[in-house]
Amino acid sequence: MRYLNKILLIGGVSAVPGLVKAQQASDEKPRNILMILVDDLKPNLGCYGDKVAVSPNIDRLASQGVRFDMAYCNQAVSVASRYNLLTGARSTTSGLYDFGFQLRDVYPDAVTLPQFFMRAGYHAEAIGKVFHVGHGNTNDEASWSIPHHPDKLIEYRSEERRVGKECR
Repeated sequence: MRYLNKILLIGGVSAVPGLVKAQQASDEKPRNILMILVDDLKPNLGCYGDKVAVSPNIDRLASQGVRFDMAYCNQAVSVASRYNLLTGARSTTSGLYDFGFQLRDVYPDAVTLPQFFMRAGYHAEAIGKVFHVGHGNTNDEASWSIPHHPDKLIEYRSEERRVGKECR
């Protein structure tokens, strides 16, 4: 099966609806999107002017794509910050502030960023802890075109996975 566009979210940042509309309005071929979400990174990279950091691969990627210079975390807890990014709603609206709350239990009608892109014809995949799977949180299956690629970090695995049972 061939997909017109692809979006791949990796990691562990608000929605970009104008991007899809701008591309649809032009004659350009729709672009693939790679979003990398990173905990506690800070702009300590060469592409942000750090003279000590040695980061040639991410620097090259930043020079060929879009680098956000004014992006800020809007919630101090990583899972809540990701929920805010992926839903476009702040914690004061969604009620999602901490670990252990399932997105759909608290915000059942949310349209996540990957769902938005899927509705625009994109194929959406995730690797790692985009929805911070673990610590009482589970993945949001509705957000992906195919099943989420699970994180292999031991500290984010549930007890069921540690004893060899499938946890879905």
